[in-house]
Amino acid sequence: MKKRIGLLVCALTLTAAAFATGPAPAEAACFKPACFASPACCFDRECTTWCNTTGGGAPMCQGAGMGQGGCCACGPIES
Repeated sequence: MKKRIGLLVCALTLTAAAFATGPAPAEAACFKPACFASPACCFDRECTTWCNTTGGGAPMCQGAGMGQGGCCACGPIES
């Protein structure tokens, strides 16, 4: 009986961990379009590396709106 309870606790722990570490609902629902000149994105943070390798600038995900992704762009850095 103790073995079955231990297996149940283990299964519940693994299930809770899977739900806790899964993608955020907003990220999972985002559709990334095809972009020709830059990578597709859903959030500005996804464009940071691309902006750093193309000469800098503030990373932006242009055109991103409610569930629709956009394309990376690097804007002027505001001070």
